[in-house]
Amino acid sequence: MIARDRLDRVLDRLRGLGARAEGRVGDADPFMAVDDLLRERDFDEVIVCTLARTSRSRKADLPGRVRDAFRLKVNHVTSAPEPAASADALKQVPLFASLSNRRLRVLARASTIHGYRDGERIVEAGTSGSDLFVILDGFTNVMLGDQRVARLGAGEMFGEISLLDPGPRTADVISDGPTRCVHLSGKDFQEILEADPRLAISVLQIVARRLRELDRLPAG
Repeated sequence: MIARDRLDRVLDRLRGLGARAEGRVGDADPFMAVDDLLRERDFDEVIVCTLARTSRSRKADLPGRVRDAFRLKVNHVTSAPEPAASADALKQVPLFASLSNRRLRVLARASTIHGYRDGERIVEAGTSGSDLFVILDGFTNVMLGDQRVARLGAGEMFGEISLLDPGPRTADVISDGPTRCVHLSGKDFQEILEADPRLAISVLQIVARRLRELDRLPAG
């Protein structure tokens, strides 16, 4: 399920850039996954992506093994583990600017990154929930019925009202193009709020601003 989600996320981003892209989830052993695919089709180049902090195992030399076994050009790229990506994203959010590195790491470990397709409903009005979302990249539309009340982009968050009052969600939040969000559980975030009163005040200020925006909407 996780592998399928990651694959769909990458394909959506590539297609959003105008590229032709297709993919599938292969063998759990990455070398065998490459071998299976090359038995079916010919390629000019293989791109191998590994985590920046990989262990000293056979996976660490995967690019070399693929190059030697299949005599193909191999382009090796690395990426940060998701907790590190979450921490980097959270650092850019003004709300979290005052957090110590330790609390930031706690938040990052408690968070996950989710990808959403264009038009996918991330939050549904009327449903219960107490989770917070921070947009990593892409955009979302905040909708009251058929009316868009806000368009949020990278570094902005939603779900903060339900975080403080875990009742029914007040609005729909729908992805506007391929979007990735850092997702924080309400329980974990509340523990951070209790430990950092300044952060709690910042959240309350954002909630007050959102409520004022809703108040300005014409009735009916």
